[in-house]
Amino acid sequence: MNHVLTTTSQKHPQCYSSQLKPFYHGATSRYTSPSSGKCKRLIVQSVNPSSTSDWNERDVRSNAPLSTRLAYWLTRMIFSPSSETFFWLFVWLFYIFTLLYPSRGHPFAIHYKPYLRRFVGQLWAARSPREYSLRARAGEDDVHVRRITHALYPRILIVFDGNTRSWERVNVEAVARRRPYVAVTYRYADVIQFGREAIIERVRYATLDQGFDAYWLDLECLLEDKSQDLFRMSDVYRLASFTLIILTDESVWSDWGSRVWTLPEALLSRELRYMAGNNAVTPISLVQIASLAYRHHDKESQIIHSYGLGKDPIERLARNLQLKEAIWRRESFSSQTTNQGGDSQGRYRAEKVYALMGFFEHRILPDPEETELQALARLFMANDNDRIADRMISMFPKDRSAINQWYTNEDEYGAKLWDIEPAVQVIGITSNGSLVLDGCRVAAIRWKNFPSVAFATRRSIRRLLALAAPYVALFFFMMSCTMISLGNEEASASADIYGSSSGTSPLVAGGGVILAFSLILLIFSPVLTCYAHSGRVVLACPWLIGVKGVISAQEASDHLYGHQMGDSRRTLYTPSGSPLAKPRGSDSPFREGHVLQYEAALAAPPFDPIEGHMFTLVDTISGTIYYFRAHRPPTVCLFTGSEGGQGRFVLASEECSRSELRRETVLRMPTFISSYMHTCDWVALGGKPQD
Repeated sequence: MNHVLTTTSQKHPQCYSSQLKPFYHGATSRYTSPSSGKCKRLIVQSVNPSSTSDWNERDVRSNAPLSTRLAYWLTRMIFSPSSETFFWLFVWLFYIFTLLYPSRGHPFAIHYKPYLRRFVGQLWAARSPREYSLRARAGEDDVHVRRITHALYPRILIVFDGNTRSWERVNVEAVARRRPYVAVTYRYADVIQFGREAIIERVRYATLDQGFDAYWLDLECLLEDKSQDLFRMSDVYRLASFTLIILTDESVWSDWGSRVWTLPEALLSRELRYMAGNNAVTPISLVQIASLAYRHHDKESQIIHSYGLGKDPIERLARNLQLKEAIWRRESFSSQTTNQGGDSQGRYRAEKVYALMGFFEHRILPDPEETELQALARLFMANDNDRIADRMISMFPKDRSAINQWYTNEDEYGAKLWDIEPAVQVIGITSNGSLVLDGCRVAAIRWKNFPSVAFATRRSIRRLLALAAPYVALFFFMMSCTMISLGNEEASASADIYGSSSGTSPLVAGGGVILAFSLILLIFSPVLTCYAHSGRVVLACPWLIGVKGVISAQEASDHLYGHQMGDSRRTLYTPSGSPLAKPRGSDSPFREGHVLQYEAALAAPPFDPIEGHMFTLVDTISGTIYYFRAHRPPTVCLFTGSEGGQGRFVLASEECSRSELRRETVLRMPTFISSYMHTCDWVALGGKPQD
């Protein structure tokens, strides 16, 4: 029976089955049975079991055919006698018994064990307008917001009235659409230092000086309901005649460039001009601004060239990701207000996402309650052409502290986001930031022991004869016993009739010869059994087996199929499937993993405070062994995409109280094994861990 991990921290936590039936259990690590769907206590086999572990650990156990295991021990005692040889006769008798009454193993199956749970909670935000989402509010229509693209206009402008010689706030739609205006950007520290009115006065002077009578400044044009203005901020700067940068002097360019909004403000503007102190308004190019204001010019040069020079085009997916990283390197408005003693009340936690969304075709309506990850998920779902979120879940974060989050900046395997071909679709997000996936192929990982695996080896006449020999010997043994018994009865009857024995009966003589032959054959039957079950495994029942600790490929083979005679390799090391994998180099003409990865994993500390415990995963379909680190035993394997000729498989643990999965690691396994997995219902992956 396979396991699905469930970690609980409450006194009497409650979880629900796929049929919404509640289960109550204590605060212990749990698993969900793939056969019944019930939540049970987790058992983890370990190389070195610990009594203080969070899981119920026990020694590694094999369920290979008992006759094969006994045959190997008997064969080893024949060729390498030891102090245990004294028990040979008793073990041999038990071996004969197992031949007569073989134990039943698991029936042959064509799929891995299924994952029977599904996400049963409510979506916080949904891709489809037909799905109910918790963030839905009266009068809010996400479908409408998703269809908004470009050619918007500011809701409010500050317009100069020549008759009254005063500035007025105008929110008439027709006026706002037709009026040419100046968009203004500034350094927030100047507002704190010189006051709001001083900034406004300089803006009005510069606007009139440049021949315009209208401007847009967020200090005056953002109303209490900022959500209607934030999602159109990019269009405010796109449609402005030019963007005016207000600075106190030339030395504060870097402070201005460190703000979140200044990057989209500069990149999306038609034209840029600046006013430093009391100097005249001066035109400036984006490339000049980059050298003055951007601290990471080397990382942002591609973006600058794409927007500023009209050359060096970047593929859209790469450009959007570079923009995201560039914005995340800057300070948000709320963090600046807090650091400088201002009031950040009313600011948006996902302000950086709203600054980023101006570069996307479809916008989302800002929500002051949502986190950055929730806003990113909504933005990526609204712009599904690049399938950013679908690709992102297949990446393995270099920063292990972000392993529980679905978003990552860099991949441990060095792949770029566009290298990954997604195999799932993100259809929503939960209240705590987990992505809800549809179309996942999932397999449960067995942790309590090695199962009895149905398998087939390469057949030959010699192995078939060796396999049949013990049973032939048993047949001859019983036949010889019958012959001797009949011969003795015949001799006894003859003695009763004739009064004397007529010598040894031919049946007794023949039976004795056959008995001697059968006993010799039975004595060497363990050798024949070992040989018959040796050789290359050509077909095996699909299983994913986990072990806490490190075992070798040979040990894994022995636990799965029993010991063999010869050097046929039944389980191989992965050449590139995990961060600990090491490929064979020029010393081998074949693509295969190097045994050095086993030695390195064995020498590594069993626990790392950042990356977690050392684990081993064995796959019977591909015959491959993987070493990886994780904080909890991952008991669910999800196929989420492919990259570089290999599949991306997310190994996750589960929190049954939320019916959500937590990513523990990502392995590169052969893509074809996904066809042996069952497709499951919705699953939720990522988000913050359970408190």
